[in-house]
Amino acid sequence: MKKLKARFFYKNLLVLSLPLILIVLILGSLSIVITERYVRNEIYKNSNEMLKQSNKDLSFLFNDVNKIYLTFGTNKDVTLYLERILSTTKYSLDDMWHLSMIESLFDSTSFSEPYIQSIYLYFNNPNKNFLVTGNGINSIEEYLDYEWYDSFLNAPKNKISWLEVRDIKLYKFDKKGVKVLSVYKKIANFDGDKINGVLVLNINLDYIENLLNTSTVFPGQKIFILDADNNLMCQNMNSNFHGKVDINKYSKNNIITELKSPNYNIKYISIVPKKYLYEVPIKLLKITLVLLSISIFFVILITFRITKRNYENISKIINIIEAEKTNEIFPELPAENKDEYNYIIYNIINSYIEKSQLKMELAEKKYKMKAMELLALQSQISPHFLSNTLETIYLKALSYTKGPNDVTKMIENLSQILKYLLSNPSETVTIKEEIENTKAYIEILKVRYKDRFRVVLNYDETLSSCLIMKLMLQHLIENSIKHGLKKKDGKGTIKVKIKFINKKQIKISVIDNGMGMSKERLLKVREILNSDFDFQDHIGLMNTKERLKLLYGNNYDILIRSKFNVGTAIYIAFPYQLKGQIEEN
Repeated sequence: MKKLKARFFYKNLLVLSLPLILIVLILGSLSIVITERYVRNEIYKNSNEMLKQSNKDLSFLFNDVNKIYLTFGTNKDVTLYLERILSTTKYSLDDMWHLSMIESLFDSTSFSEPYIQSIYLYFNNPNKNFLVTGNGINSIEEYLDYEWYDSFLNAPKNKISWLEVRDIKLYKFDKKGVKVLSVYKKIANFDGDKINGVLVLNINLDYIENLLNTSTVFPGQKIFILDADNNLMCQNMNSNFHGKVDINKYSKNNIITELKSPNYNIKYISIVPKKYLYEVPIKLLKITLVLLSISIFFVILITFRITKRNYENISKIINIIEAEKTNEIFPELPAENKDEYNYIIYNIINSYIEKSQLKMELAEKKYKMKAMELLALQSQISPHFLSNTLETIYLKALSYTKGPNDVTKMIENLSQILKYLLSNPSETVTIKEEIENTKAYIEILKVRYKDRFRVVLNYDETLSSCLIMKLMLQHLIENSIKHGLKKKDGKGTIKVKIKFINKKQIKISVIDNGMGMSKERLLKVREILNSDFDFQDHIGLMNTKERLKLLYGNNYDILIRSKFNVGTAIYIAFPYQLKGQIEEN
């Protein structure tokens, strides 16, 4: 038995552990590979989108030079006037007025945007004068910032616009200066055959760097802008590049995304360290190893328990077989479906017990069959016997009184109701049949309650062939009399309405002007209706609700409204069905 127990243990350990270990390893490996690819794609995607947005934002800034060019470079009157003013040293009052207007327009363009440091407007003139935002007309030879002029003179003839990173000194004592990105736009004469000047838009480099910083998506991501010769123009706070940048040096340990801007011949570069790419997969690997260790531990624990249970159950089966041979007492009957061993033990013991109980059970079944047959015969005989007896009483009463009277009328109505119950065994009848039977039922109640109420039936004749649940109206009318009109002084009224809601439903309304119910009682009745069936007050209404549920499932509605000393209204909606449709179904 010890060898059997050890064999069970190793077999269960292999069966349980091997699939689990394989599943954990496969899922862990797949999750690492998929996550690595997903993260890589997301880095490329997000970096590309970020670079596109940066290009869009900076292009918006660079395009300001085109807006200014349209105002001061293409307007013939403004251009000629500025050329003349820059070429002279003596100004008339009219010149002063026009110059003031031009400077105001020029300055407003610069001051309206926070990223603009200054704007230079130069037209070829012997005095080398140019217009500066916020500083009016200045001479290049006397102005601290003159490098832009050299860049303009040295630029190739075919280069119309270009970018340049520069340091602008605002004051003589300012050794550091302000870093700007200068956007150049050459101004041609009106014939287009000669360069007449240049427009320079100086953008604060700090502003552009802040834009790049806010665009950073990943930790340690470096973003920078290069010119056509790969010279660094601008970078975010995570970058520390200088001068000319060789991108190939950083491709080994980083994920590099590049976007070219053809308008100004510059490149946007994003560098994301690969360690960020492997950060999530490494975490997944650690989690996989931890899960694998935990899984192996629990597999060993579960294997030990299963082996112990299987060994004990096999021992039980062997003991039961030995007990049957020696006629000893069987052990206690286990649960049938607890596991496969209990199922086997249960059936073995149960088969032995059934042999000794078979005759007793057969005798009991025969007794029950006879009782059911007798009950069925009684249920058939009693209603017919009662109907025949009522007919005999009706004839006797008619012979004694020599004509119809209230007694014979009540017997006739009661007999009609009884025949209505026996004539159609189905659960549904036509509305016409239900109304005719209801009228007989009302006549009996009027005699019983001495005309203390009246019933008003209002229905559409086209609904006569529609199907309704048998005895629905009787139960609702009885409910109104018992709980509403019976306790009221004077004569009451019950209104019964049957109508279409739509082409799919029929609605029945039973409204009385009886005692009604208080809010607390109404809530209690609604609670009873929503509960399981129970024999208590409003048993007729509960019976109707349960029969509706059995007949239509949940495809019905029942609603009660009531007000104390005013009356009660019951509304029931159920599916619209014709007799022919039910027969076909």
